[in-house]
Order: sequence, then structure tokens, then C-alpha cells
Amino acid sequence: MPEFAHKGLRASYRKWGDGPRLVLLHAGGSNGGQWAKVAEALAPERLSIAPDLIGCGATDPWPVPGALIQDDQADLVAALIETTGGGPVDIVGHSYGGAVAVRLAVKHPEMVRSLIVIEPILTCLLGEVGDPIFKEGESVNRRFVAAIESGQPECGWQEFLDARNGAGTWDRMSDERRRGFLAQTAQARDTLYSNLNNPTTLADCGAIGVPMTIGCGETTTPADRRTTEVLRDAIPAARYEIICGAGHMSPLSHPQEVVRLIRAHLERAVR
Repeated sequence: MPEFAHKGLRASYRKWGDGPRLVLLHAGGSNGGQWAKVAEALAPERLSIAPDLIGCGATDPWPVPGALIQDDQADLVAALIETTGGGPVDIVGHSYGGAVAVRLAVKHPEMVRSLIVIEPILTCLLGEVGDPIFKEGESVNRRFVAAIESGQPECGWQEFLDARNGAGTWDRMSDERRRGFLAQTAQARDTLYSNLNNPTTLADCGAIGVPMTIGCGETTTPADRRTTEVLRDAIPAARYEIICGAGHMSPLSHPQEVVRLIRAHLERAVR
């Protein structure tokens, strides 16, 4: 994979296709490879570039545990855009990557031509509007971090995954899959730290001045759906799209539907 240096870190990215650049930002606990099916479908018309965010995939971790914030990730993406030809470019962010995409638009607006976010982890917005879902999610995240810090990662993962995906999720997993989650414990801790400390406000979102599409899976979690609704209300000019049949991980489970969403957005937003 191609690499570039950023703030003393070695950062990696993947690329597919040819044409105008499209930067794809992955979910927490994942890497740029999550976009392979989407990028391959777009390859005839787009050069898709998908970085491994800090601490993910082949990109180095942040050197200070617990100190990573989403602005650090946004700075990495800005550096990638400069490395691959400069901005502005079209950005797609999913979940954690969606929150990073929003921070990129806030911190580096000159880098963003248009923006697609699919269920961005912006639960901070739920706190701002006083939605009761916020306290429940915040509590789960803080207990996960506390379990890791106290040397009980299995307990932390069990509660976190059961809260996100339904009771008994952890117990139903194979030993191999559990080991996979446990191997990502440090990365997950830093991701949750950055989520808990996300400074994004409704005013920040309302000031985003580029064409924007907000995607939401039809069968996603109540917290993720509500977050997209609050974001939609903060940006009246944004287009809101339901991804039929999809849960939270639509780029993996429903890549063709995500491809259609991206193409429709680009047809509207990029002339």
C-alpha cells in the first residue's frame, strides 16, 4: 500500500480506479479496506482513496494513549489530500469516519468540495439537544473505557457489543471472532476517547457550506438514526437518504446501495 509521513507517523492508504478523487473514511475498528466493494464499483469513473486512520490498519497508533482526538484524524486526512494532489475533493465518511469527515469540513473547509456522511458518530449532538439517548450511550462508552483501563477488556467488549447489537451478541460469537475484537482493544479505546471528546456543535454543522448528503440505514440503531436526524435538522440544505434494508455497517452489507447513494450525490453536487 502507498504510504506517507504525517507528524512523525507512518500512514497508509489504498486506492482504486482512475478519475476525479473520492476520499473514503472508514468506521472505527476497521480500516480503508472496508471500502473495497464500493470503490471497485466506482473504479470506472472515480479514483477512490481510502486511508487507514491513525491507529487503524497499517497506520501507526497515536503515540500518547488516550490523547487522540478527531481533529488529529482530520489533520491526517488533510495531509493525505495534499499528498495526492491537493484539494478540494469529494469526501465520504462512515460511522467514526463520518465524524472525522465533519471535523475535516470544519477545520479544513478548503479541502472539501462535497460531503457524504453515513451514520456519523456525532453523539455529542444528541447531548447538545438534550436527547435521553445521549446519556445511555455515553455511559456505555465510559464503562467500556473503564473496563479496558482496569484490565478487563472482555467484560468491556461484552457490554459494548451487546448494547450496540443486542443482548447475547458476545456470547454467540466464535472464539476466533472474540479474539479479533480483543486484538483491537487499544484501537477501540482511543477511538472511544476521541468520540467522547468530540467538540463538534450544531453551529459547526450548520456552517458547513458544501453540498452534503446524510445517509442512514433503514434498520440501524435508535442512537445512530437519531444522530442523523439531528444532523439533518442542523443542515436544512443537506439531502437525507435512507439506505433500504441496511443496518449500521451499510458499506459492507449493502455496498451497491451505498454506490447508488454516492453516484446520486455526485450527480447533484458536482457539475
